[in-house]
Order: sequence, then C-alpha cells, then structure tokens
Amino acid sequence: MIQPDQWREILHETILYGMLFKAIALDAESLNQDQLKMSYRPMMDTVSMWAERKHHEYRNQFGRMGGTIHIQKTTDGFLYSVVVTVRGRQEECLYNVSHLKAECQVRLNNYLYDAKQRVNGHA
Repeated sequence: MIQPDQWREILHETILYGMLFKAIALDAESLNQDQLKMSYRPMMDTVSMWAERKHHEYRNQFGRMGGTIHIQKTTDGFLYSVVVTVRGRQEECLYNVSHLKAECQVRLNNYLYDAKQRVNGHA
C-alpha cells in the first residue's frame, strides 16, 4: 500500500536523477571543449544514461501514483520550485539547490562505488 506522502519521496528522486543526468551531459560537453589526453565521453555517457534511466523509472512511478509535474524552475539560484498535481491536488515543492546538488553527488558516488564492487566481484 502506498503511504500518503510517499509521492514526495518519489518526486524528490525524480528531480535528483533528472538534475544528475543533465549535469553529467553538460559536464561531458565541457570536457569535449578541452584538449585532453583521453576521451572520457563513453564513461560519461554510460553514467548519464544510468541516471536518465533512473529518472524515467521514478517519473513513471510518480505518474502511476497519480502525479503530474507541471513546472520545474529555479528563480534565484538558491531555491528550486516544482509545481505538481497529485491525485487532483496542486502542490508546490521547494528545494534548496545546494542540497539537491549534494544529494546528486551522493547518488553518483554510490553508483561509482557499486560499479567498482561489481568489477572487483564483490556484488
């Protein structure tokens, strides 16, 4: 059974993974601008695709819970505003941009740690 406020957690993960895959794609573009000794694009693409897949999984789950995301924006660089409708009720959720970035970094670090464990045969 779905908890009454579980949609907030699902929305939060949707936002995080959406920000993460977009940030990785932008960083990959920046790396393409520089003269590097190696190409890191395949690695960046793999991580970006993983984050995008997670984003779509959470977004679909949010939709199955009766949620629709209408607006996502930051107005001042400090707050990230998301307007959603959940089961017929419109809600505005506000997030601290710095906290979202830190949480994205945690998700990325966990992904890299898990990938390293798989390579080393621990998972």
